[in-house]
Amino acid sequence: MAPRSDTLARLRSRLQRKLSARRVLTELAARPAPEQRRIAADIGFGLSDLRRLAGSHLGPTELLPRRLRQLGLDPEFLKRASPASYRDLVRVCASCGAWRACRNDLARGNAQTGMDNYCRNSRRSTG
Repeated sequence: MAPRSDTLARLRSRLQRKLSARRVLTELAARPAPEQRRIAADIGFGLSDLRRLAGSHLGPTELLPRRLRQLGLDPEFLKRASPASYRDLVRVCASCGAWRACRNDLARGNAQTGMDNYCRNSRRSTG
């Protein structure tokens, strides 16, 4: 059983992520529709993809770059060299429900398990 302080820290972190996502979605919704579409277009997403990304888990912003680094790829180079491909990776990652398994595997330094079993960005993945 996890110590009480660990449990409280995890709950606090989870609440902070949820509040942050809600704040981002609220700020986005407060903008006029044309501005929302412009923001989405500026970063190469459709409006529905932008909303999904804004309210998503930490996968696209934290786990995807970590997975890429563990696989020997530089996320910043990939973003610059192939922005459309990187946006696709982010979009798929944002819609994935296996982010907890991903986080745990990456914490153990095991990026390949996800690529073999659940990562939707892997061609070998069936999920």
